[in-house]
Amino acid sequence: MEVIWSRGSGTVADVVEALSGEEGTAYNTILTLMRILRDKGYLTCRKSGRAHIYVPKVPRADAARSAVQQLLGKFFAGSPGELVLSFLREEELSPAELDELKRRIREKKP
Repeated sequence: MEVIWSRGSGTVADVVEALSGEEGTAYNTILTLMRILRDKGYLTCRKSGRAHIYVPKVPRADAARSAVQQLLGKFFAGSPGELVLSFLREEELSPAELDELKRRIREKKP
């Protein structure tokens, strides 16, 4: 999805080329994943000659929001606070990142 979002559209070959060198970039693997994304409604597809051009149907922000909601529901009992606390326990955050989190929390206080 990142390749298609960044380019605006692309073929399976475009995605394979952009991901070359990464694990799981075989043409058939990418083709299968893109078909699944199309079937799930994340991509649309149109034929251009012999190639199929895939276009994002869902904006990145909407997909991210949906993924976070699923993550919250599956692993954090729907609690955004538990998700943030998990990151604070498990990840090394820079002082700048911690300051940004503090600022955002202050903005959210009622």
